[in-house]
Amino acid sequence: MQNNALRLVLIFLIGCWGNASFLSAQNITKSPYSIIGVGDIIYPGNANTYSMGQTNQAIRNPFSVNMLNPASYSSILTTNIEAGATLSFADFKGAGTNTSVDNAWISYFNFGIPISPKRGIGISFGATPFSGVGYNIKSLVKLPQDTFNIDAINSFVGRGGISKFYMGYGMRLHRNVSVGLNANYLFGEITNTTQLLIPTKYNMFNINEDKSNYIHGWLFDAGVQIHDTFSITQGNLRKDYDWVIGATVTPQIDLKAEQSYLLRSLPIGSINGIKDTIFSEKGTNGTVTSPLSWKTGISFSRRDMWTLAADIKGTLWSNYRSFGGADSLRNSFGASLGGSYTPNFKSKNYLSRIEYRMGGRFEKSNLIVRGTGVDIVAFTAGLGLPMAKSRSKVNLGIELARRGTIENGLVQENYFRIYLGVSFSDKWFYRYRYD
Repeated sequence: MQNNALRLVLIFLIGCWGNASFLSAQNITKSPYSIIGVGDIIYPGNANTYSMGQTNQAIRNPFSVNMLNPASYSSILTTNIEAGATLSFADFKGAGTNTSVDNAWISYFNFGIPISPKRGIGISFGATPFSGVGYNIKSLVKLPQDTFNIDAINSFVGRGGISKFYMGYGMRLHRNVSVGLNANYLFGEITNTTQLLIPTKYNMFNINEDKSNYIHGWLFDAGVQIHDTFSITQGNLRKDYDWVIGATVTPQIDLKAEQSYLLRSLPIGSINGIKDTIFSEKGTNGTVTSPLSWKTGISFSRRDMWTLAADIKGTLWSNYRSFGGADSLRNSFGASLGGSYTPNFKSKNYLSRIEYRMGGRFEKSNLIVRGTGVDIVAFTAGLGLPMAKSRSKVNLGIELARRGTIENGLVQENYFRIYLGVSFSDKWFYRYRYD
């Protein structure tokens, strides 16, 4: 049964892996805040770390892939294949209106392979969304010499996003020190459409502006983890404990970008078609600056029983530039705390083998609108449901999150999200001495 399920997942993964448009075509966000920068930045980690408040820098799991710190690949003991999806239900409040929004997307495909478990060498590769754009905003505009006292409408629509493929290598330099490197290829298209829609009574042409940016290039994550193990013996009982300190740095880099721009008038009363082309330009080359980011964390655990972890992170978003222009972005900072508990992973009682997870996080996000910061507060919980006679798991998680505020005419977004992940862990590609 498990082998059949694994084959089905592999066929699905390979099919999606071969179709690069599958990731970039997803409708990941419907937030009005995604109008800024490259859109909403998507958490790329798996369901395990998400359920622990997104703590990840000091996580070393031999049976799961932690692609957010490539130094962790040195701990991989089995071949791991992971896939995850997210369901998001949101309530947007602002300016006396309430809007309910829901959407779903594929969150990640991860592969982790131990090259030499004895020497602490492992590799990983996979795919995940990097950012998402999906907004539809309308505002009323007073026309000069307004003879009919009817407002025009400004319409702003955005879609698209950036996807990421990564390849990573991790190795143990010393018994207590591991390092790693991820090479991330980013690609995707972001399209913004702005329309001025004038009531037909004015007998004036509508205006349509289309701007499309295709962004691509390489980012690199350099990670390190310092780790050690100690034991405490009480009578005949020996307890093994692990501690880890981890950090990752992503240097600032300029990504390549090509921009197409079209400004045209529309027929009277129409939102489609072309009356006249006012200005058109294709294939303008430029750059989009991806700023420096850093993460660090610490964890303490009793092996195969419980883990406590804490992270902090930051990104210098004030250095972000798109074709030389800045945006309404500030430097971001976040802190998270999480933990997991497994009563007895060797027990015959299934409930005792479940891994229970919980966490929370606060983030001063990169968004600042009308002088007001858009902050995030979230609480998470989850379960790791073991499969029979293996280290494979089905991972379930939930998140309650709030972003933004209704002050100064902004929008407060309240989210309830469900995370589903599958992690297959087995000894593949091993060369046995005896058959």
